[in-house]
Amino acid sequence: MHSETSAVANSGLLLALCAVPVAIIAVQAIIFLVRAWKEAGRLGISVETRRKVITNSAVFSIIPSLPIIIIMAVLLPALGKYLPWLRLSVIGSAMYENMAADMTVKAFGLSGVADSGMTPSIFISVAWVMTLGVILYPLANIFILKRFDSGIKRGVSKGGFMQYGITAMFVGVMAVFVTPYLVRFSNPTGITTVFVSAVAIGIFDLLNKRFCISWLKEFSFPLSMVIGMASAIPLSGLFS
Repeated sequence: MHSETSAVANSGLLLALCAVPVAIIAVQAIIFLVRAWKEAGRLGISVETRRKVITNSAVFSIIPSLPIIIIMAVLLPALGKYLPWLRLSVIGSAMYENMAADMTVKAFGLSGVADSGMTPSIFISVAWVMTLGVILYPLANIFILKRFDSGIKRGVSKGGFMQYGITAMFVGVMAVFVTPYLVRFSNPTGITTVFVSAVAIGIFDLLNKRFCISWLKEFSFPLSMVIGMASAIPLSGLFS
């Protein structure tokens, strides 16, 4: 990262701006936890059961969160310590944040989010795109989600195109993200990493069905992602 960009991205002002919304989210989570604890007690649920539920929920939230941690680690060298922390703590998703940052820097002529040529003005543009763009999601939920959901349910219940259209659109969106990496034959490491991840998630799915290991259903995606990224280390040396 350019020294001037690093000074902006890791400044105390940006820390303060990012810490406020993150603190609000943390306080909300604590409030909901306290209210849920009290409500469970009012319903007659024992303290032991409540503690067990909290412990199990905390443990089973760790591995599904690995993709978020991985993306944050990827974005930290390019965007500093605070902006990725904010964006992956409030509303944003791992896929959106990485995509938004990458598309923004490419619009300025850079090769990608990890390009060392990022200037303070480009960094600020990335911050605006990542923060303003994600506002559309809650606004859409407030104003159009109910009508949209009702329309989808009516269409699916009638059969025909809508019954398969939603699945087709989802597959199309995934293809937009995946295809550019698959067609880059000059990058065999990326292609092989995708293949390793696909094989890993297939194995997890088979293990779940064969031995009824239910927790693999929730953890198969992050585990396959970690396995794929780990395989990229020896593969990069093999293809270099």
